[in-house]
Amino acid sequence: MKRYTPVGADIDSVIDLRAVFQQDHRELAVAAMPPLLLPRKGRYGLIDYEKMFCPDLKSGHDVFAMRGIDRKAGCMVVVRPDQYVAQVLRLDDYAGLASYFDGFMQKVG
Repeated sequence: MKRYTPVGADIDSVIDLRAVFQQDHRELAVAAMPPLLLPRKGRYGLIDYEKMFCPDLKSGHDVFAMRGIDRKAGCMVVVRPDQYVAQVLRLDDYAGLASYFDGFMQKVG
């Protein structure tokens, strides 16, 4: 994200990171989340709490089960602004993620 974000811009102004956790939202320890999921943004540095999501386990709409995502392995999904799913990668495939963005993004600095 830093590679493509202009200096002084909000960290999510170019790439907007979101996380979907497996547990119920009441079990999520928000205070323990990394800074990328709680970015300080805008003129006043307010914390953006809308980067974390949890499946609706009570209604049976479990996105992990619905999409066949391995709960132990997880995954990264790159979704373009037009909602097209551009890449689905292993959680540890940093090289694949970097290669994808390097293919069309311009590095800052």
